[in-house]
Amino acid sequence: MADPALPGAATLIRVVAGSTFREAVRSRTFLGLLIIFAVCVGLSRIVGWVSSTDGNIVTTDLVMSLQAIIGVLVAVATGTALVQSEITNKTLYTVISRPIARWQFVVGKYLGLAAGLALGQAAMLAIGLAYLAATGAEVHRWLLLAGLLTLVEVLVMAAVSLCWTALSSPLLAAVLGLATWFCGHAVTSLPELIHHLKGWQLVVAAGLASLVPNLGQFAYRNQAVYQLPLGWADLAQRLGYGALWIALLVTLTVVVFRRKHL
Repeated sequence: MADPALPGAATLIRVVAGSTFREAVRSRTFLGLLIIFAVCVGLSRIVGWVSSTDGNIVTTDLVMSLQAIIGVLVAVATGTALVQSEITNKTLYTVISRPIARWQFVVGKYLGLAAGLALGQAAMLAIGLAYLAATGAEVHRWLLLAGLLTLVEVLVMAAVSLCWTALSSPLLAAVLGLATWFCGHAVTSLPELIHHLKGWQLVVAAGLASLVPNLGQFAYRNQAVYQLPLGWADLAQRLGYGALWIALLVTLTVVVFRRKHL
């Protein structure tokens, strides 16, 4: 019978998540990349001015793309540093010596990181849309939808980074995380290349593609700029796809972390 004096799993996860959230939003990497985003958004108008096409369209496209790029960099940099900072500061040993399961620690870490990243994405989206409105570019609901899907992409990359951190060193995990991001977007072009492949090449390509999340599912940014609609069924499918990958990656991280000697 469980000791009634011991906190429940939800409470333990919430404590770890809260601590991780505070650590994430206070980190220099998190704040520094947000500042870089704000500076780059300010400079994006220059590209719009010199563009031979509609300057507002170019600026909007750049702002939405910057949100995704900076968001992924924050997810990879912060995600790979989370557990390592616990080990370096000797706080991990204090945590796992208490009545908390390792799966609770991993889930709490991910939820705290996800909350911090969601806050960062909301801040970047607000800054970007405010800047677009101030410079005369049209702000519409499809940009909000693009921001939501960008957030899902960032959360998937956070789970990727956490998983790589459990399997390797922080530096290698960061490199592998960025490689996964590039591969995840490259997978989108596979249907266009598949007719060039035959036999075992097709099987190998399909097998390798299944090992990484198809991040092109969340790249609605370019369509949103031109106000191309996205149906509810399509949106639900993309959100569900992201949720499944997050669940799979967090589960894999838990399995690895349970076997890790600390």
